[in-house]
Amino acid sequence: MRNGTLAIRANAGWLPLLCLCFAATAAAQDKARAGDAGADAQEREPVVQVELVEPPEPGSVPGPGAPQPPIEVQRPTGFRAIAPPEFPGGEASLRAYLRDNLQYPSQARKAQTQGVVVVRFDVDVDGTLKNINLLRDIGGGCGAEAERLVRNMPPWRPAQDSGTPVKQEYTLRIDFELAQWLQDRKARK
Repeated sequence: MRNGTLAIRANAGWLPLLCLCFAATAAAQDKARAGDAGADAQEREPVVQVELVEPPEPGSVPGPGAPQPPIEVQRPTGFRAIAPPEFPGGEASLRAYLRDNLQYPSQARKAQTQGVVVVRFDVDVDGTLKNINLLRDIGGGCGAEAERLVRNMPPWRPAQDSGTPVKQEYTLRIDFELAQWLQDRKARK
């Protein structure tokens, strides 16, 4: 609304409804003016302007199922796709290495200690493992065994940033399950 004037743009199909609304509003305003004969001359009722808009030509607006122009997706700035580091041969080879090389500590066997030990380390650009840190230990010598396993691992495939090797941190969970270890030990003999 500007300067007491209200402008409405409408499709021509809405014309009968707009006319009905306009007529009802005008009638209500006439009744109000008759009751306010002594109203201040400076007070004015808003004026409503109606502009008719022709409907679009058939076929000019795409309907449902019409081919749409392709949406261009742009990569956010600052986002980098980094391939994570990998044990030689992948996840299955890593699990096989842990299964074949884990030496259940005697103290943990006697106490029947079981659980998950978590080790964090850096995989350097040449694949060597550095900064080995024990994040979670379950006791009984399991933490020391997990660190030994990681120290003796072969070099990994380093993380890749757009094809360039980069240093990246890796967190490894090592399961200490006594029954499974005993079963694997029997199978190897």
